[in-house]
Amino acid sequence: MKDPIQPVRRDFMKTAAAAASAVALTGVTSTAHGADQKKGTKSKMIQVNHEWGALKEVVVGVPNLRLPSKLAEAPKQFLPDTSIEFIEKHAGKLVKDCAPDLFSQFVEQVNGIIQILEDRGIIVHQVKKHLPSEEAFLAELNDTVMQTYPRDPMLVIGNKFIETAMYEPNRRKERFAIRRTIGDRLANSNARIVSMPEPEPFPADENGKYGPGPFLEGGDVMLVGRDIYVGNTGNASNKAGMRWLQNCLGNKYRVHEVPLSSHFLHLDCVLALVRPGLAVICKEAFIKGIPDFLKDWKLIDVSAEDAEQKLGCNGLVLDENTMIVGDDMPELAESLSAEGTEVLTARIDGIYWQGGGFRCWHHPLVRESKLA
Repeated sequence: MKDPIQPVRRDFMKTAAAAASAVALTGVTSTAHGADQKKGTKSKMIQVNHEWGALKEVVVGVPNLRLPSKLAEAPKQFLPDTSIEFIEKHAGKLVKDCAPDLFSQFVEQVNGIIQILEDRGIIVHQVKKHLPSEEAFLAELNDTVMQTYPRDPMLVIGNKFIETAMYEPNRRKERFAIRRTIGDRLANSNARIVSMPEPEPFPADENGKYGPGPFLEGGDVMLVGRDIYVGNTGNASNKAGMRWLQNCLGNKYRVHEVPLSSHFLHLDCVLALVRPGLAVICKEAFIKGIPDFLKDWKLIDVSAEDAEQKLGCNGLVLDENTMIVGDDMPELAESLSAEGTEVLTARIDGIYWQGGGFRCWHHPLVRESKLA
């Protein structure tokens, strides 16, 4: 089937400049929050079974961003043109140095979302910044440093904690800081810890591809009990990664491939499962049709433009009745409210120019829901 999506782009710098003057300081410092978290109740449990389970404990990204000396071909498939231009203009620089206002906005927005979570009693572990030795890992292939999106290098299914195999070499180092952040938490839990085989350190070929993998990224993986849906855009997870995941989980689980447009990075860029029977979706991205399990659900459709430019489908589900969405998606907020969902809005445009949104920025360690 011909891919129906055409690239849509946005002027993120103009939006960011306007937003920077409006965003309020939160007073929350950007440090690891899990070590001295007083709110919530610590548990030895690690458990996630559904996208909509009540969020109790979470890992979140940290503002630490150095642009690549040379932008790889793969991100050009899904990043806005203005993001690409910005990255190429400031190649090899720390964003806090080359665009301090944008970086300040990034920090303030991250801290604001952390405050929302902590105010609800959710235990928050913010990823520790990379050590120099970690930053050097595979830097000869890609020297980007980015720790915004811990959704992708880890995966929690049931009580399995999986270190995934990332597609782009620069992101394969992210697991090291995550280990330092939550290693003790996992060691004193019921977690079964598994690490995927490390992909061979191939440079990109003439088509921008990094070899056979297996590749699997958390942004592509959605949990619906024993059914696990994995997106395939050609930019991240691949069939070999899905086969590995099925073998890892065993025959109690069923792993389903979801083919998607290559103009997006992950499944969570085009789908959010709010609760059983309600989803936010960019239908245009599903090049072979939407998954069968969604066909009787209430679907709130988001345009390809909003899904790419504003990460409109990439919300943060707090529980079956509550969701955080961007404050620049008022129609989505109204549609969710009409379905009985409590909607919290937060500014996130200082984050999503990097290619991800709310879901990308967090990964649950504990969500409470019943597994049939």
